[in-house]
Amino acid sequence: MTEHYVVSARKYRPDTFRSIVGQEAMASTLRTAVLSGKLSHAYLFCGPRGVGKTTAARVLARTINCENLSAEGEACGVCESCRAFEEQRSFNIFELDAASNNSVEDIRQLTEQVQMPPALGRYKVYIIDEVHMLSAAAFNAFLKTLEEPPSYAIFILATTEKHKILPTILSRCQIYDFKRITVQDITRHLRYVAESEGIDAEETALGLIAEKADGGMRDALSMFDRIASFAGGHISYQHALESLNVLDYTYFIRVFELLLQGDHRSLLLLLDELMGKGFEGQTILAGLSSFVRDLLVAQHPDTLPLLEKPEAVVASYGAIAQQCSAASLFAALKALVQADQQYRAATNKRLLVELSFLSMVPLFKKESDLTLPPAPAPTTTPASTLTPTAKPQTAAVGATPAPSPAPASVAQATSAPATAPSPAPAPQSVAPQPAVATPQPIPTVAPQPTPPPSGQKRLFGARRRVDAPAEATTTAPADSQPKAEDKAFTEEDLQRAWVRFVEQELSPAQILYRNILRPELPTLSGELQAEVSLPPGEAIHTTVMEVYPQLLSFLRTSLQNQQLNLVLREKTIEEQAKVVLTQEDRFNQLAEINPEVRKLKEALHLRFS
Repeated sequence: MTEHYVVSARKYRPDTFRSIVGQEAMASTLRTAVLSGKLSHAYLFCGPRGVGKTTAARVLARTINCENLSAEGEACGVCESCRAFEEQRSFNIFELDAASNNSVEDIRQLTEQVQMPPALGRYKVYIIDEVHMLSAAAFNAFLKTLEEPPSYAIFILATTEKHKILPTILSRCQIYDFKRITVQDITRHLRYVAESEGIDAEETALGLIAEKADGGMRDALSMFDRIASFAGGHISYQHALESLNVLDYTYFIRVFELLLQGDHRSLLLLLDELMGKGFEGQTILAGLSSFVRDLLVAQHPDTLPLLEKPEAVVASYGAIAQQCSAASLFAALKALVQADQQYRAATNKRLLVELSFLSMVPLFKKESDLTLPPAPAPTTTPASTLTPTAKPQTAAVGATPAPSPAPASVAQATSAPATAPSPAPAPQSVAPQPAVATPQPIPTVAPQPTPPPSGQKRLFGARRRVDAPAEATTTAPADSQPKAEDKAFTEEDLQRAWVRFVEQELSPAQILYRNILRPELPTLSGELQAEVSLPPGEAIHTTVMEVYPQLLSFLRTSLQNQQLNLVLREKTIEEQAKVVLTQEDRFNQLAEINPEVRKLKEALHLRFS
């Protein structure tokens, strides 16, 4: 007949203050109280699940009834009281589960038992677990007994939700807050359990179990038993990954290597590989967010203690962290947290995750643009389609004018770059006449945009303006001479017109443009030039340029100034790291521009959702 199996959480449950893991301060305080005989009549142990609250209550109950205390304040384990406790036949220690015994009648039976003194030992100890589950009437019935119990009665209450307990109960107890157990302490205890069970376990595997336990020793031991059953006598890191279904940090290192290279195609393939392994998009976002946080921690030696990882893993994190700037990591963390918040409401969840990954490429890539396929070379415009620019000349009636020389700019546009323009012949002198030839309108050819050099700030709306010659500026069509009806405007007028365009002119079908333009407000960078900063990315650039003509036309019409020019530029990394404004912050901005908005909100009794 096989021996009865006992799970590790029960088999290795601490029975002395010394063996309690991760709660040294609390254990030392209780041990001192037992040695000095200064015991309270009521204790309240509160903290997360699996951190040792009930275990500490049992150790305290066993110790205060021990007949032969050691000099360190520990139970002897050999006296009658200790043996009765270990054999679960002690009449001096009572445990009550308040989750299933939460009525007034249950508390009344408890108070009746308190009136009977102990038959053996000095104290009767009542351990009430999950005490927050008691009803309000049961709490009130328990107040008098808890405030003035008999001298031999000690109450130990345990709860995971301290805020649900009545203040009148809290004021009658000594409160001990149990903290989460650190990864190092859990790993050390798992190593002890593995050696005691004769199991060979890798340090990285035990560290992964400790991280997954989230500070709870009971959860860690339960996972250890499950992985030990799966792996047999040897627990490897791969066994822990497969059993716990967690993302390995090596995947996130690969993600950042691709981000630093700017390889967005391989990034999408890696994301598809992770989803093919059965990981949900939200799990990937949460894991990458934690990884980015760990990289921030690993950037400075002072914050390394916050990185609760094995030494080999810390070295890997440090190598990646040194290649990233703090501002880039801040911006990436903000983007991932926003995507995590939007995940549940997203219609296409996979697209949201992919867009979040792609939006981080410009933050880390050292070059100024994405690794997009090379654009086709611009075709040379035939010379016959160009009309040479000529100044109006006076010609004698009946005289044949000599051919005027072609301008150097046209000659350069129509010839190969390596061919030097031929010298133009000297124009013939003509006699001035009163008749003046009217010059024909000259069509201008917009030059192909030239990508900016690395490190130069790219301007969306003024791309042609920057690259084209001064006489061929085509950023925004405007009259060469200011009109009399053009009116001056302020930055406040400009921002009001911008808000009206976003909120009123854009149709419901144009929600994508609205979401991009709404968080931003333009500023005046010159007398007739407005500038607005937008998030980086080729996709955002293409999207905004689709609505750019409509936006500029509306601003010019609203401000009654046809000379206005609008420049769109990419945000810098420092600007992206700024905190995103809430709905209330945006409303306050609008109210500063137009105080009537606040009056409208109050008149309609509107509130923020």
